[in-house]
Amino acid sequence: MRNLKVFIAYNGAAYHGFQRQDNALTIQEVVEKSIGKLLKIAPPVIYGCSRTDAGVHARRFCFNVHIDSKIPCEGFIKGMNTLLPSDIAVLSCDDAPEDFHARYDTKAKEYVYLINNKPSRDVFLQNLAYHYPYPLDIKKMNAAAKLFVGEHDFAGFCRAEGKARVKSTVRTIYALDVSQNEGICEIRIRGNGFLYNMVRIVAGTLIYVSEGKRTIEEVKRAIETGSRDFAGVTLPPDGLYLNEVLYNEPSPDGISGLIANLDKLHTTEQGEQRIRKNIGEDISDVVEWTRARIKSPSAAIRRAGKNFQIETEKYMITVNAGSFTIITAHRKSEK
Repeated sequence: MRNLKVFIAYNGAAYHGFQRQDNALTIQEVVEKSIGKLLKIAPPVIYGCSRTDAGVHARRFCFNVHIDSKIPCEGFIKGMNTLLPSDIAVLSCDDAPEDFHARYDTKAKEYVYLINNKPSRDVFLQNLAYHYPYPLDIKKMNAAAKLFVGEHDFAGFCRAEGKARVKSTVRTIYALDVSQNEGICEIRIRGNGFLYNMVRIVAGTLIYVSEGKRTIEEVKRAIETGSRDFAGVTLPPDGLYLNEVLYNEPSPDGISGLIANLDKLHTTEQGEQRIRKNIGEDISDVVEWTRARIKSPSAAIRRAGKNFQIETEKYMITVNAGSFTIITAHRKSEK
């Protein structure tokens, strides 16, 4: 018997979440039936890393499944992607240890909440981003975001019925960052676990801070007292993405340390001049430009000696791993 570790991506708009239900279509049901059809067996049970809600999406969702088949992992990927509907795709498949469990072995998860902050609705982002047409104060939102980082009791940021599902409402947030690029606001949060509706409530709270409906002090009180009254509204599910699942302990010396310390990124005047010259663009804020590219879905981050190297479709960026200084950047076509 093999234990497969599988990563998938899905658009959750047409599904009632991941977990199988008797009266609604879910990701789990569709994937299990496809595995059964591929292997010509009864649909096996798959074990997911998370219970995503109805309408929530995933860029990298992990599940494990026990199968009695010699099918190569490459064949599993190709076969599943032939059978699955167009809004679900298998990204990778590997043989895992017998005792690996996609949910219980998770060390950290990262969610992204996308907001279309343009005045008009974008029909191409329908069900993929929350439309908020009013100006957002990104600086105020980031000031409030810093309060969430660390270990806290997040009872005030959980839907009431969700508290009965867990033994504790204490969670650790490793990083929470708000950015905006060309009218799309991205709230990115990484932690060791999340409560029911927690990310959507945190995102709603940050919008309330931007609007002036909540103050920094009220956000502190929400965290300290566990009172839902001091937090914000629960945003719709269509802007929420499970972005990444980690099975290794986050380390300040590893790649996750760069993601967790984006607020520490800086550069020198000489470095700014060098980067602008190399890129050949009039970059108004080199630090924000770098942060946006590190958070890009296409970014590949690796450790190279004392530095991080960030490779995107167009650029190569070098950041010192100790001081988080942006050393240089250039277009990939340059030598």
